[in-house]
Amino acid sequence: MSSIENDDVDAMLGALFDDVLMPMAERMRAAGVEVFPRAPDVSWLSYYVRRKRSAMTAPDFSSASCSDIDEFERRLAAHWQGLGRRELASQAGHFGSIARAAVEAQADEPARIELSPYVYAMF
Repeated sequence: MSSIENDDVDAMLGALFDDVLMPMAERMRAAGVEVFPRAPDVSWLSYYVRRKRSAMTAPDFSSASCSDIDEFERRLAAHWQGLGRRELASQAGHFGSIARAAVEAQADEPARIELSPYVYAMF
């Protein structure tokens, strides 16, 4: 799937941004919540966190992060819920719908890889 050729997914992404994310950001700003912090939080003593493990193990490479779209939606919602972003968590279904449409569009399109003549490819 070429992201610049799939109008359906692009339209869904545009609608998500315009109809869901922008109004949500405006509500947060109006409530005094900073959507993306622009400076460090001075109340923290340190941003440094010591890692519990310093090396990856075999299961880190073999376990699937999200085996299907439904799991993607659940994990995304749980992640945002854990961050205290309940309104964003309630929109995980929108993100799942777009992911589902993107996967379907990719499955429907034959693989077409065109390399620009201006790019030197090494194989």
